[in-house]
Amino acid sequence: MQDISHRLRKLLGLLNSSLSSFSEAELAYTPAPGQWSKKEILGHLIDSAANNHRRFVLSQLEPEPLVITPYDQDQWVALSRYQQTPAAELLQLWTLYNRQIVRLLENLPPGATAYRCEFDNGYSVTLRWLAEDYVMHMEHHVHQILNLASA
Repeated sequence: MQDISHRLRKLLGLLNSSLSSFSEAELAYTPAPGQWSKKEILGHLIDSAANNHRRFVLSQLEPEPLVITPYDQDQWVALSRYQQTPAAELLQLWTLYNRQIVRLLENLPPGATAYRCEFDNGYSVTLRWLAEDYVMHMEHHVHQILNLASA
C-alpha cells in the first residue's frame, strides 16, 4: 500500500500548493447547469473520503465480503452546501481526512489488502483494488480542479 499512500500524499501536496492560485470566484464558478464548481468537486472528494474511509474500516471489521452501498453523489454535494463554504475550509477538511486515510492504509494488518468487497451489482474486488480506485478517482478530480490533463 506504500505506492497508494505515496500517490495520496503527492495529491495532498499538489492541491495544497496550487489551490491558492485561484480566487474564491474562480473556485465557485459553475461552468454549466448540472456541472459542479471547483469547490463542489473538492466537496465531492470530501464525500468520497468519508465513504471510502468507512469502507476501508468496515472491510476489516465485517465478515467478507463487505457489501459496498452506493451513495447519491449529487445530493451529498447539494446538501453539504460546499458552494457556500470557504475554499480554505474545504481544503483543510479534505487534507486532514486524507491524512487519516493514509495512516489507515499504511497500517493495514497483513493480508488485509486481499479482503473481498462486493458492489451491489455483485462485482467483487479486493480492498487493495478499492484503495487504488479511490486514488485514481482523486487524481482525476484534482487534475480537473487544477485544469490539468487527467493522469
